[in-house]
Amino acid sequence: MHLSSPKMSTVPASPIGDAAGGGCDGEYPDLISLLPDCILTTILSLLHLPAAARTQILSRRWRRLWASAPLHLLDSHIPVPTSSLSAAVSRILASHIGNAARFHLLLARPSAADHDSWLRSLAAKHLQELVLRPPSDEPLRLPPSLLSCRSLRSAELTNCSLPEDAVGGEVCFPHLAELTLRLSRVPSAAALHGLLAGGPELASLSLDRVFGCRTLRVRSGSLRSLTVSVSLTRRRVLEEADELEHLVVEDAPALERLLAHDINWGPSINVVHAPRLQMLGYLGVGILELQLGSALFRSMCAVRLAAEFRCVRVLALEMADPQLKPVADFLRCFPCLETLYVTSHMVIPQSMKILNYEMTDPIECLNDHLKTVVLKGYRGRKHELQLAMFLVRSARVLQVIKFLCENDCKPSWLANQKRQLLLDNRASLGAQFVFQKFTKSYIRFLKQARNISLVDPFDT
Repeated sequence: MHLSSPKMSTVPASPIGDAAGGGCDGEYPDLISLLPDCILTTILSLLHLPAAARTQILSRRWRRLWASAPLHLLDSHIPVPTSSLSAAVSRILASHIGNAARFHLLLARPSAADHDSWLRSLAAKHLQELVLRPPSDEPLRLPPSLLSCRSLRSAELTNCSLPEDAVGGEVCFPHLAELTLRLSRVPSAAALHGLLAGGPELASLSLDRVFGCRTLRVRSGSLRSLTVSVSLTRRRVLEEADELEHLVVEDAPALERLLAHDINWGPSINVVHAPRLQMLGYLGVGILELQLGSALFRSMCAVRLAAEFRCVRVLALEMADPQLKPVADFLRCFPCLETLYVTSHMVIPQSMKILNYEMTDPIECLNDHLKTVVLKGYRGRKHELQLAMFLVRSARVLQVIKFLCENDCKPSWLANQKRQLLLDNRASLGAQFVFQKFTKSYIRFLKQARNISLVDPFDT
């Protein structure tokens, strides 16, 4: 049977419609124009800025739609020379009448007047996400108008100097849920404390090499994730830089994860009250003093032990030469620990002295909870082997122990390791032992750890 095709029009109908934005008279109806404005503006908000702006040529209706659609203004998407970016940003903000969803400054070098004007305009447009990563080596001085962006939900400020007016403690950012300060300066410790106090819904805070505050005292009823890191250079070089040296978690009833990224030179950490803390690390000798409730460690050597943090489920440690005693001491502090990471290949300021260990009292997490162990940078050295043998013989509910090895895991080396580990004497008969080649890296965990939805930032 022969099926004839429908007659095709010699001139295709417009997919957009007539000048009024209605349906077309051709054989193919303009289905896009039949959609309501709320859906069309959502579609526009998903396009790159140049593509979204070009829709204005389609019809009068589309000119109105683009001007009122949620604005996603990323200066890296504007197709003009860098020297003209500031003027282009100003024109876009002036012509757009809708709200602003995102504003990213990555390439433009605005004047102080332009930057102040932009922030005022964005505040009026109820900006939700702000990312400032200025290309200049000179820190970008943020004007006081930053504090007028009260609708912000997420802010990442890199190489910026915060305004003096951040001091005070009044609610400046009532909806801010995520804040990242990277390579930035605060005018004083009081300014940083005031900034935190001004965000009653702040859930994630990342302080990545922040200057101007030597001691930070965290008091927050909403904070769930806190990430800190300091510079990799030696402390004596930073004596005039006022970088973070002491972190005190005084009252954080919702805090679930406390992550220290570059810990070669601190900061010291004191956790006073964090009853929901579930994830902790990396901890290493670069943290000169670590106090967890009543427990106290100095450069990873136990001074006092106490098992007060039963909520901690994931722990990450770092040592140049992993030893059994400090690991066992930490395990005593976390009776319900389920996952343990021990990394041995990082650059750290000093090695630990050799500590002898004899197990006396049983360790609760080894008997009832520890299911996963990951040994990163494993080379099968004497102390690494002792630690691994201890965990193999003692962890009664262990499900898997991963050896992420720096070498090529040749069959002869693997056979020798398995023989020395005495796997037949393991406490958990169902435990699996996985050996994998591990590429050396100085990244301790994912920088995206500030994203609370990330299940395990140490699993890299």
